[in-house]
Amino acid sequence: MKTNLIFLFLVFASVIGSAQTLTLKVEGVENVKGYLYVGIYNSPESFMKKPVFGFRVPVQDSVMVVPCQGLPAGTYAISLFQDENENGVLDTGSFGRPTEKFGFSNNAEGVMGAPAYKKCHFEWKEDTTMVIPVSYTHLRAHETVLDL
Repeated sequence: MKTNLIFLFLVFASVIGSAQTLTLKVEGVENVKGYLYVGIYNSPESFMKKPVFGFRVPVQDSVMVVPCQGLPAGTYAISLFQDENENGVLDTGSFGRPTEKFGFSNNAEGVMGAPAYKKCHFEWKEDTTMVIPVSYTHLRAHETVLDL
């Protein structure tokens, strides 16, 4: 019995000692207010519907560093948005265009909506810092918007 307890303690200690951290570095926050909502997904079926991990943190700076500890190694996609008015949802205006800043892992871009899981997913297995810029739209610098 004592041997089993020591073995379990050593296994537990090795898991805790080897815990990795995915750190999100969120750039582009202009108004330092509200909350940053983060959704972490592990499948195309759950993407943008039901995160396996979801949380919010208060926005305290124009660049937010958010550690995600306790996340097991695997394949994930991340979406996030800044809820400036603290109503718990990503507000949208005409034609469903977001009026609050948002971003995705891999700086993925969508067309008339969120990007596909396959554009956002990444393999995570070791300490990593992922930079996710937030904006109202995700246009590349060389693209232009035409007002029609």
